[in-house]
Amino acid sequence: MNSSARDSGAAPHGRSEADERLAEEPVFDIARAFQTDVGDMLTRSLCRQIRAALLEGKVVDLPGVGRFEIRDKRRYGLVNPINGVRADLGGERAVVYRPDRKLLRDLNSSRGDV
Repeated sequence: MNSSARDSGAAPHGRSEADERLAEEPVFDIARAFQTDVGDMLTRSLCRQIRAALLEGKVVDLPGVGRFEIRDKRRYGLVNPINGVRADLGGERAVVYRPDRKLLRDLNSSRGDV
């Protein structure tokens, strides 16, 4: 090695320290990115699309997962026994989830495997 390479701090054979670091650790780890960034992004996007469809009054059917729909709860009235004031309750909407039959079958068949 000549004195100029030794003085500049360059690695032997024309390779720099940055090249050696890149060879040791991956620049982009697809598995880690999918678990954190891409997975979160896909989950949030799916939830937004389900929510938007439900608010439009549509039924969301995901094959292999289940079915989401909005149900209106019936209204009912109560009377306060202390002061006799009548209050109307209920009437709000609720999300109903029904799992797919295949999913239920797979979950129930794997009870002893845990």
